[in-house]
Amino acid sequence: MKIEISGHHLDVTDDIRSYATEKAEGLSHFFNGITSVHVIIMAEKERRIAEVVANISHGAPVIGRATVEGENVYTAINLAADKVEAQLRKHKEKIRERRIREAAAEPETPGPAEEAEEEE
Repeated sequence: MKIEISGHHLDVTDDIRSYATEKAEGLSHFFNGITSVHVIIMAEKERRIAEVVANISHGAPVIGRATVEGENVYTAINLAADKVEAQLRKHKEKIRERRIREAAAEPETPGPAEEAEEEE
């Protein structure tokens, strides 16, 4: 999984980078098909904003996207990662429910032994 961390109007220190990387890597526990995560940290006057975007390998290209304002950089990253985590869980549940529904809708086809018994 590719992780990109960038800052706008803010220098991204090693501590911030390692914290954001840790949170981004944690997203893979909730959805296996994540190809890349982009973490963008912005500073506007007294506000700190973190945006986390998770791209997946199949289906819609962007599934998790959250922009959150926090009192400091770490809080903003944490809240944004939590929102993306919830979005990924919801997407995974939709996929699981769709597979169950499709499996239940398929009529069972008789196997070759069952067809021979029916003909006799």
